[in-house]
Amino acid sequence: MASTTKVSPLQVYPSKDFSGLTETNHLSNAYLTEPEKVGSVLAYAFGIQDGNVISMLTGGLGNTLYVTNREYEWDLHSQNERAIEVQTDSTGGNETPGYSGQSFQLILAEKWFDATDNLVADDGLTQVHVTTEPIQVGSGWSYTVQLTSPSSEDFCDPAYLKPGARWSKEWSSVEEYSNKGGGHGFTTPFKLRNQLTTLRKTYKCSREGALSVMVVELYDPTDPSKKTKMWTKIEEWTAMAKWHREIDKSLIYSTYNKDNTGMVTLQGENKRPIYHGAGFREQIAPANKRYYTKLTYEILDEFLLDLSYAATTWGGDHKFVALTGKMGMREFDRAMKEYNKGNNITITDSGTFITGKGSELVVDGHFRTVKFMNGIELTIKEFTPYDDIVRNRTKHPISGKPLESYRFTILNFGRKNGKSNIRKVAMKDSENASWYVGGSTDPYGGVAKSVSTMRSSGIDGYEVHFLSQCGIMVEDPTSCGELIMRVC
Repeated sequence: MASTTKVSPLQVYPSKDFSGLTETNHLSNAYLTEPEKVGSVLAYAFGIQDGNVISMLTGGLGNTLYVTNREYEWDLHSQNERAIEVQTDSTGGNETPGYSGQSFQLILAEKWFDATDNLVADDGLTQVHVTTEPIQVGSGWSYTVQLTSPSSEDFCDPAYLKPGARWSKEWSSVEEYSNKGGGHGFTTPFKLRNQLTTLRKTYKCSREGALSVMVVELYDPTDPSKKTKMWTKIEEWTAMAKWHREIDKSLIYSTYNKDNTGMVTLQGENKRPIYHGAGFREQIAPANKRYYTKLTYEILDEFLLDLSYAATTWGGDHKFVALTGKMGMREFDRAMKEYNKGNNITITDSGTFITGKGSELVVDGHFRTVKFMNGIELTIKEFTPYDDIVRNRTKHPISGKPLESYRFTILNFGRKNGKSNIRKVAMKDSENASWYVGGSTDPYGGVAKSVSTMRSSGIDGYEVHFLSQCGIMVEDPTSCGELIMRVC
């Protein structure tokens, strides 16, 4: 069936005959000459037409990292500015620590600060100066400190010297002819590791079915008169659409299957291990998975504010994309309508998809975007996999719709140094491998008419094999999160 996408320079339609459709412009030949370019086009096309959003937002927009090893690693840098918790009650029974300029002890969980550092308590007002280097006491560190206040009547609230209270550094101050200044806390980065999943799909096409042809017509976005035609069989195109959907599901739901010893117990028919990498759902920081029973503007605002602190690493625009099902879209719409529309909230609809780059990245079109305070934006996208009634069989007790349809998966697609926070990862030259085994015919319309024609299969048609070794990388999982519907 003919169709034209609304937002891409691409048209797909059936052809009535083979006229002009030579082997050189068959889709497989385009893969051979420009595999990455064509892979991006197809990911984009199937993303628009069939809801394969993850493939579209990664490979379809050029956000793909090519590697040469099944395992891939990256560093996640933790914060160098931190608030350190009080480990042991430091009051010693003193109800007025620091009174009359006296020094007192502050026992913290880590050796993070130095002599000359000025620290601030949870109230943001109480400040102390570290007078000597910390000394280890048990598993904690004892800091000798003195209030910076000039009043001899002031003292530190004992609550700030008890477990649970935290202190952070403001600056370092010194006297004349001082020996040194304050240092700075430093943490080595976390090492994150994932592995690629090898996916395959096979389909067979009969000799009669090989007569149906699909044309993929690409237009130059800047000059519609410039176009390129590629063609494939309708059955091949249909199989490719299902193939891209399977890839998308693996990028979402796949779970890492190596145990603590590095072993994989899952084996294939030839007894070799089958490797599964972590999809983006598993990579999201566990602390950022939260539950709701009724969605409100305030829940979203508070959650996004928390995520924005981590997202600052990936640019200050704080543009989040939330994937949800049909019921999540309804929950969102209801929550926004209930909120007073005069309270700094703007809902917009536009006609484009993703434009710009760097800090100017804009996400709109087919979405609903809400602008919260603090420059935070949330863009809602209806996500087809969450409405899949075949996979998502747990139902909401009242609506009877899939419970998964109420889930909000909030992703940060911010960019840093030209790289997206969320990228598809693929083995070099193996992102979209494909080949055919000829029988009575081949994918180019040629029917064998002589016993001297050598084919590899006896079927009255041909078969096609797809293979992809791919995975996904959420470079900073702390800047993504999920809101999950909880029913009592």
